[in-house]
Amino acid sequence: MRASEEKRIVKTLRITGITLLGFIVLIWVVAQIALLGSSGGLIDFFQGQMSPEVEIMSGRATATEPPVQVQASVDTNTIVHETSAEYLSFALDTSQIVGGKWWDPEADDVEIGSGDVHAPIFEFRPKFENLVKALTPAVLRIGGSEADKVYYDMRAEPGERPEPPQGYESVLTPEMFDNVVEFADRVPGLRLQFTLNAGPSARDKDGAWDSENAITLLDYAKRNNRNVDIWELGNELNLYWFMYGLSKVVSTEQYAKDVHEARAAVKERFPQTPFSGQGSAFWPVFGEPLQVMYGFQEDYLVRSGKDTDIVSWHYYPQQSRRGPIHSRKAAPGRLLNPDNLDEVAHWGREVMEWRDEFAPGKPIWLGETGNAQFGGEPGVSDAYIGGLWWLDQLGLLATLKHDVIVRQTITGMNYGMLEAKTLDPLPDYWNSLLWKRLMGQRVLSVSKANQTESEGASDETEESRKVRLYAHCSKDGGGGITMLAINLNHDRKAIVQIPQFSDQMQQFYAVTTRDVLGQSLTINGKEPKVGNEGIPDRILPVETKPEKAGMELEPLGYGFLVLPEAGAKACP
Repeated sequence: MRASEEKRIVKTLRITGITLLGFIVLIWVVAQIALLGSSGGLIDFFQGQMSPEVEIMSGRATATEPPVQVQASVDTNTIVHETSAEYLSFALDTSQIVGGKWWDPEADDVEIGSGDVHAPIFEFRPKFENLVKALTPAVLRIGGSEADKVYYDMRAEPGERPEPPQGYESVLTPEMFDNVVEFADRVPGLRLQFTLNAGPSARDKDGAWDSENAITLLDYAKRNNRNVDIWELGNELNLYWFMYGLSKVVSTEQYAKDVHEARAAVKERFPQTPFSGQGSAFWPVFGEPLQVMYGFQEDYLVRSGKDTDIVSWHYYPQQSRRGPIHSRKAAPGRLLNPDNLDEVAHWGREVMEWRDEFAPGKPIWLGETGNAQFGGEPGVSDAYIGGLWWLDQLGLLATLKHDVIVRQTITGMNYGMLEAKTLDPLPDYWNSLLWKRLMGQRVLSVSKANQTESEGASDETEESRKVRLYAHCSKDGGGGITMLAINLNHDRKAIVQIPQFSDQMQQFYAVTTRDVLGQSLTINGKEPKVGNEGIPDRILPVETKPEKAGMELEPLGYGFLVLPEAGAKACP
């Protein structure tokens, strides 16, 4: 081979190498930009694409390792926070009310936007009414992505289904609106939140919000005495670039004007009714996606904190198979990692700081949350295993001074708490019912020390980190407290001791299952039931007065321990 030919080959290889290196650097730079403001880095992102360390199979979780022992203590003299009475709340998606596009129940393909299949219009059956009554007091939110695509036709006749005008995707009629409002009126303790359209269809050619159509709905509600307890403007404006394209992005400056106008329209007709601005979507790892370019929440509060009565944000800890993008793919064992559960606290603290600075005194709502974004993950979000996440997030955010948590959804798709067709309770309905009946509004501080290696050791092992503990004043007060303990260990029991309450009466509700990937659970060995009309049967505890207070949890088990004789000064 001639020297000139060798030089040409070497030069070509150099250019190829430099080009490849430049491409890698470019990808790295883009990734770093995407992760600016995130809770982790590229390693966290890649871990979210791989299978979790713990693989969970169907069937009962069995102990193959020695139990982890944890000693806990509760500060009964002071409270961390007092939540709203409606702390545990829930939603129906706007798609369910208007028959708009939503997620495909089959979940066998990737879907764009907010789904490909039209949802059936929801029927407010007596069974549903009774099941909801058992979870009050609560807020029922009507919202979601479809809320920003709806036209309000307040002249439509009963039974009429008008076609949406150009630019809109669905229509809300008086009959649909009345069905929701009348249902909320029939259920004592149920407050209704309604999300108004702030999407591209409700904007003029300059991108400003056009209030005309929303005012027809507000006027209809006023004229016909239709009570809405909270009005909200728009859904997740920080994702408009993803939902509608870059040309439809709304600036925080423009949205501040929209909020001011919408608030004035609401207050003119309903002076005492709270008004809320949007809640931005926070994704696992990323936070607000592409925050450096499209971050919204902080600047929105800077500009509009004075005009919103509620500081709301949205969060899902993982994403289902339906989604085109995953920052953390849903899997049965994904949320058994305490770091993944704790991420909600990272974003929750950030929102708290913004609230304190720009909207002081306003309540914080996690205005939309579910086990997995994009409709929930089949066999995970609707299964027993999903309940460990749900109860942990309720306990954790109460310590971070959140006032309301809105579960997406009460029924519908895989993240619902009731099976969509039969309305039969899924595990998270029973978990929510136990929370409602046993956990009061006053939040207490719990500390723990791992005892696996040595008596009273203070350094936590990985196994003891997987024992999550929370405490509230009991629902009935009177000095009593209720503790929630969750065992994320799949291969060992957890023994929780609380020496300060020894020789006292305790009432224990132990929750476990025959199949961690199934849709049933047992409470103290019995499967809870509802009657034909949807009224839950009474759930009884196991009462004891042990020498040493505490509880024993099965692998992937959890329980509520009521201590009515605790004498907590913080719980009058």
